[in-house]
Amino acid sequence: MKIAVAPLFLVVAGALLGACAGADSGGLPPAGASAAAKPAPAAKPGLQPDGTYVLSPEELALSCRKLAGRTLVRILQIRDYEISRSGSAVAQNIQKVVVPVFGGTERGADPDADYRRDRAIVEAYNRRLKEKGCKSFDLVKELQPKPAAESPALVKAK
Repeated sequence: MKIAVAPLFLVVAGALLGACAGADSGGLPPAGASAAAKPAPAAKPGLQPDGTYVLSPEELALSCRKLAGRTLVRILQIRDYEISRSGSAVAQNIQKVVVPVFGGTERGADPDADYRRDRAIVEAYNRRLKEKGCKSFDLVKELQPKPAAESPALVKAK
């Protein structure tokens, strides 16, 4: 039994030491370096604390067609928001408990957070379509509840 515990201890100790070695010590900057000279860090791609979405380099490189397709799918998901958010609180709480233990997706556990994230992504994608001179979506019109068979339509760039 001691043989099985020793390797586990070494793995845990190694992980902790590795985490400490990569951590910032929080000490003083090197001599001659001023805090004002450092450029502001660029926002990491993804959902930002202010609720906006920053596109990744891969997303920025997408063609008009692929970007429009991804936007269309998200619009359809957002249209379904009113229906999907009505899931029972019991089911959402069970999902919040089960996912960390057994794994799986957390999507659906907090429909309001899912909606905010999807909405931010749609707005960022649509903005990128306009920046590239592609056809884009009229989000005010397309995000209204509509029958599932009614596909969002692209409009000419303005």
